[in-house]
Amino acid sequence: MAKRGLAAKGGFVMAQEILTLVQGNKSIKGPEVLAVLKEKFPKIEINNASCQVAYANARRKLGLTRTIAKIPAAFGNIALLQSAKTLLEYCDGDTAAAIEALNQVASLQLG
Repeated sequence: MAKRGLAAKGGFVMAQEILTLVQGNKSIKGPEVLAVLKEKFPKIEINNASCQVAYANARRKLGLTRTIAKIPAAFGNIALLQSAKTLLEYCDGDTAAAIEALNQVASLQLG
């Protein structure tokens, strides 16, 4: 109800305006949206944080959210890294010897 009253009094519904902008140009950035809104509605004070939230919600609604690549399990497994460190300590820091030991273990497990 409040949104309808504000729009009727010469204001605007920010979420709807942003959704329309993003639908028209899917590569538009958040600061660009804010600039367009300030240009289109110069007499209305626009809260930057609210604008960014409405922008993110509009992109999510249209399925334009980014996906961030997950860290591979080998880099996230602390126990694995600690085991590799221990192996290098046993090999006196010689990576070639450590790799050879791992290759020998791998050949035993395959057979």
